[in-house]
Amino acid sequence: MNSTFRLIAPISIALITFALIHPPTYAQPAFSDCASQAIASGDGAMAKIDSLGRARNLARQTAEAANGGLANYRTDASMHGRLSDAVCVDNGNGSWTFTIKGGAPGFTTPTMETVVTVDSSTWQVKVDYNGTVRS
Repeated sequence: MNSTFRLIAPISIALITFALIHPPTYAQPAFSDCASQAIASGDGAMAKIDSLGRARNLARQTAEAANGGLANYRTDASMHGRLSDAVCVDNGNGSWTFTIKGGAPGFTTPTMETVVTVDSSTWQVKVDYNGTVRS
């Protein structure tokens, strides 16, 4: 074996191993207001996060129903993925307001916007706005 191969081979193996063990990291989007407050709520954080998850599901189901059901309408990915991706505001009174965008099944650009407030003490849901996407 030549001396160049003896030098390059171990370095190449080390670089390949490092690349496989440490895949590239990508910046995560910032948490929504309500998720950040739930996480920072101290000892009751887990209960508040569970409640926030339930509220998000109720808000999503309400938006789907208000727009003709799943045969006619789908929410955007923020209402299905990480809880921290949901666009919501902690109102400071035990309720959260979610802004949900969506459209016809298979949409690429949302056409509908639904704003839903969920009260975590009574689980009452109120549609504050349902119409075309506002700017």
